Amino acid sequence: MSNLQKFNETLEEFNQEVGQLKEVSGAYKKLQHLTETYNVISKQFDENSKTLDKINELQKAQQEKVAQSLIELENSNKQNKTELAKLVEEKTDQIRKENKDFYKDLESTIKIKLDENKSEIKQVIENERNQIKQIFEIEFAKNTKELSHVIKAENKALKISVCVIGGLTLIICILSLIRLWI
Repeated sequence: MSNLQKFNETLEEFNQEVGQLKEVSGAYKKLQHLTETYNVISKQFDENSKTLDKINELQKAQQEKVAQSLIELENSNKQNKTELAKLVEEKTDQIRKENKDFYKDLESTIKIKLDENKSEIKQVIENERNQIKQIFEIEFAKNTKELSHVIKAENKALKISVCVIGGLTLIICILSLIRLWI
């Protein structure tokens, strides 16, 4: 039995080795499957990398276009700003010139109107002066007449007073003389 036992042991060892071999074979199959999956993933990764590279190139091209457009916009903006400043300056100069011309025309018109009205104003002033002179002469004549009447009235009153005083003085003198004689 010893042979049988050895055979049995050998069979068991063989079974163990077969089991191990199956495990190794399963592990190998898994490894082979993982390798295939890795290869698929690697290919997909390479394709994705190429696609990303293309996207990066497109993005760089777009960025360059955008940067170029921004530069063009900035240059256009500067040019428009310069043209606008120039146009504003031209219009300002034109308005100043038009204002100067307008004020010159206005000044000459005012001078003409003043010259036209100057003679009228002189005439009105002269008329007013003559009216005031006439009023003054009339008032002076009226005041002179009134003063003359007052003086005449005062002279009459004075003459009457002198006559009355003179008459009274005469009467007193006569009475004094009569008394002295008596």
